[in-house]
Amino acid sequence: MDLRKWFSPPQPLPSADSDTPATTTSTTVSESRAGPSVNASSGQPPTDLTSAAIEQQSTRPPSQRTAVDDIGTDRPVQIVLKQYPVTVYSGKGRSIVDKWFHNREWLEYSVKADAAFCFCCRMFSFTRKSGTLDAFASVGYRNWKHAMAKDRGFHKHETSKDHMSCYAMWKEREMRRNTGNEVSTLVNADQLRKNRYYVSSLIDVVGFLVENQLPLRGKIDAFDDMSEGGSGLFLSMLYYTIQKDHELANVVKTIPRNATYTCHDMQNELIRTLSNVVTEAIVEESYEVTERLLSIATAQKGDAQTLTDTVLTELNKVGLDSSKILSQVYDGAALMSGKRGGVQKILQDRLGREIPYVHCLNHQLHLVVVHTMSAESALLEFFEVCDSLYKFCRKPTVAMHYKGAHLKRLLEQRCTGHLATVSVILKSFNDIKSILTDADTVLNYGAETRMEATGLLREISEPSFMFLANLTHRVLSLLDTPNKLLQREDTDLLTGLSVVASATACVKKLRCDEEFKQMLDTATPTSESLRPGPKRRRIESTRMDGFIVTGPTGGHRGDDDLETELRRVTYSTIDSVVGELERRFSERNSQLASALAALNPEADNFLDVKAVKHILDLSQSIMIDAEFEVAKEFLMSQKQAMQGDWTIQHIISTYHNHLIAMPSVLTAFKHALTFGASTAMSRSCRFALHNIRKIRPFLTEHATQLIVQALVISRLDYCNALLAGLPACATKPLQMIQNAAARLVFNEPKRAHVTPLFTSLHWLPLAARIKFKALTLAYRSITGSAPSYFHSLLRVYIPTRHLRSVNERRLVVPSQKATKSLSRTFSFTVPCWWNALPTLIRNAESLTTFKRQLKTHLFREHLTL
Repeated sequence: MDLRKWFSPPQPLPSADSDTPATTTSTTVSESRAGPSVNASSGQPPTDLTSAAIEQQSTRPPSQRTAVDDIGTDRPVQIVLKQYPVTVYSGKGRSIVDKWFHNREWLEYSVKADAAFCFCCRMFSFTRKSGTLDAFASVGYRNWKHAMAKDRGFHKHETSKDHMSCYAMWKEREMRRNTGNEVSTLVNADQLRKNRYYVSSLIDVVGFLVENQLPLRGKIDAFDDMSEGGSGLFLSMLYYTIQKDHELANVVKTIPRNATYTCHDMQNELIRTLSNVVTEAIVEESYEVTERLLSIATAQKGDAQTLTDTVLTELNKVGLDSSKILSQVYDGAALMSGKRGGVQKILQDRLGREIPYVHCLNHQLHLVVVHTMSAESALLEFFEVCDSLYKFCRKPTVAMHYKGAHLKRLLEQRCTGHLATVSVILKSFNDIKSILTDADTVLNYGAETRMEATGLLREISEPSFMFLANLTHRVLSLLDTPNKLLQREDTDLLTGLSVVASATACVKKLRCDEEFKQMLDTATPTSESLRPGPKRRRIESTRMDGFIVTGPTGGHRGDDDLETELRRVTYSTIDSVVGELERRFSERNSQLASALAALNPEADNFLDVKAVKHILDLSQSIMIDAEFEVAKEFLMSQKQAMQGDWTIQHIISTYHNHLIAMPSVLTAFKHALTFGASTAMSRSCRFALHNIRKIRPFLTEHATQLIVQALVISRLDYCNALLAGLPACATKPLQMIQNAAARLVFNEPKRAHVTPLFTSLHWLPLAARIKFKALTLAYRSITGSAPSYFHSLLRVYIPTRHLRSVNERRLVVPSQKATKSLSRTFSFTVPCWWNALPTLIRNAESLTTFKRQLKTHLFREHLTL
């Protein structure tokens, strides 16, 4: 409540204009003095009116008189006249008498209304009741016959409780005004400063809790009980701040208890206010690339059209013009990156112009490592041993004796786990060897642990193990620099491509005999001391003396053969990494990359008009060739005079005032810093669940479900068709994440059965979700809406002669012998799943119908209670 309105002068009642015709009651009258009478309240000479004006006012009935505007706004107006208007009561004329003003400083008189008013009640009355008492504050008192009666009129009013309260407030205001301590002055000066200091403290507490994703409220929400347990983090931190800040403690004493602003509604309002301020700051940011979270939106459907509509809607909500979109950065999923029906294509069609799509560079970098490691069998076996070491050292009986650095978990989608694991192995190799040796010899570990330790000890004793550890560490260390840079929020596309190109050049330098010898010499001393000798001496057969042996004959492999194999693995790995980097980072957006390269001050074609034109065309900006010629000559001369690192950011920050005269050049530089390079800002699913669990007590089930689906389930569904055919042990960690997410939505304990929860949420288990995604791709491949590369993996079954199965939409299952490796491939697993579907589902007329029927079928198959 704003108390200032009760202590500010009231607005005067509406009055007629001075040009009103003489026939109205607002006609101006002359002010000839009637005598030396003095106003009893203010000491000023009272106003006098002519008898002609009095007669004109008195001849009109009160109902026809104008609104009152001749009474006081700052002090009472007590008008003394020669003759007051007369009102007839029972045949006798009655009027107000000037001596009634004596000892009644609150009394005032309006000539226009011919009525008496109470100044203090009119100014300070909080209610407007009907009746005689309220007449002094609203319509005016006119009963002159009973005005001086003891139980009526003036006496009854001035002895009323409401009048005495208003009179006291009036006198208090007069006292504050005379002493310079008016309430309005206090509010506008000292108290306003205190209020702002108090509210800013509340904002600091709320901002700290929200920024650190901590809950605010507890069981107690009362301001006076903030020091008690259960008051929540918001009140507890506020209480702690008051104890440490003496100025805030003094301010709190002046805050009314009905305006503490600590209730849960005010906390939510402060959060919304902070959100609006942050959003406005993001929208008003300059041209630098900065990844910001504007909003978390919920889409009704998961198709590309709906996602595109959601993106445009959210941009419009915060005031961003979609016509200024310069580029799009998504992951490589077909839903986002599809050239025909993906979000990036639909967005360009919707806006009617080209908007370059950039595949997230950080995501591509991780794909390079993952694909390279899986292509070379030696590296694949090496990391399987590393993963086994991680699991072995995590056993409770082993962990309590292990003294080395903790091994890291390997993540198939990210290369950071590979580098961290190899770094720990190189750093703590002796500790790992020691714990494996102890576990192999000490009986207290158990038979299973001893057998596992024996196998791992033999694997790490191989000379190739330490060599591969050094090789992968060198390669991954070189790729770690662009990986960290691409995870920054302010990395632009030109910088990202430049750093990746530099890392690629460094990896190429590893492909030489000098580097190979260095890695081999580093690995050999460690491995030779560990390698157990053969049980018996193996010699080559003398029957092979007359032949050139090109393969193993059963004898012991010599050192030359081992070195040759390691050299092959080294060169093959480096070639694979370099090939993947060049293929992924050079083919996409070549025209855009060339335009950005032309804005690099170190480039030979710096500010080349033809190359830069593509960037300006994206925003439909005007290009002036003369400005580029002048800018190039100016900047090159400055570069020669001032040595140092020259970047686009340096040019804009140093020569911004100079480039204002060349707007097309300045626009091109700003555009170059606007193209994003990566979206790699997400954490793991478990970390997301951990954060959601913190705020779960303050969320509804529906809100929790939306957050979990957006932050956790969406990651489980990402590219999960690649998991088709894997054994259950490989997908069990992901299934456990989904189980934890379902329990979190319903706030169930850790051991709660998840099948009823999945049914309530209408969630398919992970295995069914993988099957759903793979079969959806199969349907799209059959109907021709899937990418073309699926046609080589899935072939429609066409019988050589007319059979009943010709119209059943079957797929060809590979006829090769179903080995274990073949049975897990996409081309073998998906046709088997597809042919096992009911004919009605396979022959669905549309994709929507197919998905609906397939989901129902999978629910019955996997969630049968």
